[in-house]
Amino acid sequence: MKRVLSLILLTCICVLVFGAADAETVKLAYKGGSLNLRTGPGTQYGNNGYVYNGDYITVLESGSVWSKVLTYDMRVGYIKNLYISGNGSKYADGTVYYSTKHSGTVSTKYADSKVNLRAGAGSSTAVITSLKNATKVSVLGKNGSWYLISTASGMQGFMHEKYIKTSASSTVNARVTGSAVNMRYSPSASSGRVTTLIKGTVVKVLDTSNSKWWLVQYSSYTGYMYSAYLKKI
Repeated sequence: MKRVLSLILLTCICVLVFGAADAETVKLAYKGGSLNLRTGPGTQYGNNGYVYNGDYITVLESGSVWSKVLTYDMRVGYIKNLYISGNGSKYADGTVYYSTKHSGTVSTKYADSKVNLRAGAGSSTAVITSLKNATKVSVLGKNGSWYLISTASGMQGFMHEKYIKTSASSTVNARVTGSAVNMRYSPSASSGRVTTLIKGTVVKVLDTSNSKWWLVQYSSYTGYMYSAYLKKI
């Protein structure tokens, strides 16, 4: 009887907590990826298990870099804001992930300069750390004019495109050949629409590793377009 009452109580708590806020999800660069659920706001803390790409969570306390969250199975811990996406937040929303990693290098005007690595895709977001000129990084994706990058130690954050030279920097432009072609968040016709571009629009091609869906950039928009409607120029 006590076990039944405990299960009923746990169900009620889940309904109250998750029903009180917009559903949010863990968003990682790659499907099937996992992430430590930390016991405190930093990598120096232990972990309370893992969360996986697509897991539902509720943000209990919002921080500038780390947020306290509740998982769907009632575990409490901390994850970085850049891994949270959903109806109630702007953390990872708008980030388009590359289908393969690109190598990159931090590039500044002066050899001894440093550039801030930020918690979000904007100059007003919290600074995680600063990287020296010529630091080697992996480029995981893009959000507007900001690259999502990872350092050799695995630290991830956003840096403005003007400070990053990537292996895709020499890519060519392409012209839209269809009358009105959708740009999508992921390489699939069922994915959400970023924007629609008309025939003749010129885009920058960022990644062609998926032969059917190219990752492109137009103005502040980044997303995937069906390659049959694009012609390199």
